[in-house]
Amino acid sequence: MNNGISKTSNLNQVIAISFILVLGALAPMLDTTMVNIAVNSIIADFHTTVSSVQWVVTAYVLAIGIAVPIAGWAIDWISGKTLYLGALVLFLLGSVVAGFSGSLWLLVVSRIIQGAGAGMIMSALSTLIVRAAGGENLGKLMSIVGLPAVFAPILGPTIGGLIIDHLDWHWIFYINIPIALFSIILLLWKSPKFTPEERGKRLDWISVILFAGTFTELILGITKVSTTGKFFESQVMVPISIGTGLLILYVLYAWIWPKRALVSLSLFKLPSFSASSLLLLMSGITINGAMLLLPLYYQNIRGASVVWTGIYLIPQGIGMLLTRTQVGKITDLIGAKWVVMSGIFISVLATIPFAFADQHTSQWLLLLALFFRGAGQGAMMIPIMADAYTGLSKRQIPEATISTRMLQNIGGAFGTAILATVVQHHLSGSVPSLTHISGAYNAAFVWSIVSTLVAAIPAWFLSSRNNKARIEKRENRFSVTAKPR
Repeated sequence: MNNGISKTSNLNQVIAISFILVLGALAPMLDTTMVNIAVNSIIADFHTTVSSVQWVVTAYVLAIGIAVPIAGWAIDWISGKTLYLGALVLFLLGSVVAGFSGSLWLLVVSRIIQGAGAGMIMSALSTLIVRAAGGENLGKLMSIVGLPAVFAPILGPTIGGLIIDHLDWHWIFYINIPIALFSIILLLWKSPKFTPEERGKRLDWISVILFAGTFTELILGITKVSTTGKFFESQVMVPISIGTGLLILYVLYAWIWPKRALVSLSLFKLPSFSASSLLLLMSGITINGAMLLLPLYYQNIRGASVVWTGIYLIPQGIGMLLTRTQVGKITDLIGAKWVVMSGIFISVLATIPFAFADQHTSQWLLLLALFFRGAGQGAMMIPIMADAYTGLSKRQIPEATISTRMLQNIGGAFGTAILATVVQHHLSGSVPSLTHISGAYNAAFVWSIVSTLVAAIPAWFLSSRNNKARIEKRENRFSVTAKPR
């Protein structure tokens, strides 16, 4: 027996286990897109601003980013079943507290609890399914793993809109409770133990603390710009200076004690990994930040209800879905570089209408733009994630997984904070009118466009067909020379 599963277990058994694990990840995946729809209602309910409420999204994404490396460590020390159950209980607890929150900051605290559970779930999901399968039939199984990510952008806004329209934003969190409870019961009943086969390396708490401090302080500094109205103020510069100092400390720490550090600096010697890492950070503005803006734009500028806002966002999800089905094959053929560059070009063109749109802009133009925007995003993310592993040794893969997942989520937190700050900065110090509010959102979308264009610089260093062939040739030569005599 291996992890509670016989080696001769058929594929149907593994698929059944995969669906049980994926069901546990469904609520966290839907939660992000549903909460984006609820932001406007939360602003009105708590009589607060966009820059304050963005912490409801930012805290969740930041907690995911910090929880990922902890889960990556824990899965090699405790039972995978215990880890997944603990993560689901944590997410359930956060959902209950969020649903009953009567103040903004209690809601933010609950989102940190939710994010910690969600980060562990997302980190453990793929690893446990691969272990259950014994490394076989991974293509079919990974398509199951990807189901929540594929359907969340389509279903999340619509379901969230219907809930808020007929109930209120608290029910966005209450709906997680039965899903999480059902997942916990199924796991207790049907899931194998997933006992670790060997102990991994010890979790380096110094790295975790330095990472958490770095990104929290930097985001805090960015959001303070909206309240001060200036960059060179102590409220802004102090947290940014602390965050920068902590990042420098981590680099020094990882250089002096490379075996202890959570993410080795040696990974960044590979151009494709460095480029992918930078792009994952930047994707926060190009993708995550804009996902916060779009529902607010439709509700505040177009006057759409929350239900219609969710419906209007469906084309973006469809565009992502259609691209995902083909982009992996194309990347394998020509490398990540030109696929990502194409995605950047499409995303920029599709976001331009929102940089000039007002309440009179053609709805059909915006829906078409959203479809192509989704297609561009889909063309960017999969090749970037895949190229992060190009040329890495087997020993480096676990660290690369921790690094990429963490950077992607922390980039999302940065993107949300930056674009919310841009909107709030343009709205501060003036009497809000529809024209002025529209201009604030236009400015934020311009920031998203500029960030996407700048992303073309690191994208140029991703693998192409030629340098990918050289890497494969080098790896084949290595595998021949490394054979035992």
